[in-house]
Amino acid sequence: MKAIVFDKSGTIVDTFRVAYDLKSSDILEGISSTSIVDNMEMGALLILEKSVKEDILPAKDDMDFATFCNENNLCLKCIYSNNFEVLSVDDALVRCNTVPMAAFKKTLKRIFERFGNDIYTNNGIIYDIKEEKPTYVLSTGGHLMPGVERLFTYLCDKGWDIFLATGDTGAGMRKIASSLNVPCRNVFYFQTESKKASSIKQLKEKYDTVVMVGNDSNDLAAFKEADSSILVLQDGLEKNPALFKEASFVVDAITDIMDII
Repeated sequence: MKAIVFDKSGTIVDTFRVAYDLKSSDILEGISSTSIVDNMEMGALLILEKSVKEDILPAKDDMDFATFCNENNLCLKCIYSNNFEVLSVDDALVRCNTVPMAAFKKTLKRIFERFGNDIYTNNGIIYDIKEEKPTYVLSTGGHLMPGVERLFTYLCDKGWDIFLATGDTGAGMRKIASSLNVPCRNVFYFQTESKKASSIKQLKEKYDTVVMVGNDSNDLAAFKEADSSILVLQDGLEKNPALFKEASFVVDAITDIMDII
């Protein structure tokens, strides 16, 4: 038996990220959120537990993010950090009382301009653990990379069981999984770097061969744990050099996997 595990953002989904710099008020498009964290001495990527654009858009511009989360019974989850040991997500949320909801509306506006209002989004912040303050507001949206459906059909025909591992919320991933005929039981949600590696380890207890496919720093531990790994460069963003050292294969496009497997 053989299994192949795909990261979502930047691997099978062409993800567009928009960040609002809370210090300069600049809006940054097409960025890598994990790279921003990697370049911080102590940083973390925190996302809302569910997509709430329907709640964000009606919110008053001057309402702060901490109050918004409390009133809507929402919490943050850490999906990537270079210093999990000293991070308190609850404390981070409290310190988001300086983040205006207007900032989220600005990032979402850029997402909607690119994909339309019906796109599923994820929203959160990048947090400076050392300085104990949020530094960026972040929104993401996207669509499937070209050829993903064809790749998944090919893999199924070859006898591979397909899994998805993502730091994203369950609601958005269920829609993507359904479009690709991947059972919901084969989707791992809210996956940090270490949780992805644990998911690979768990699958290795059942499968003879487990392959990990990813594109970013939060896939590195899973690359190390998998029997083999494939680094995909299709998103065009700069990669952590450690990924190249660890990957068994490097491909320019997701469909190139059909030439390997």
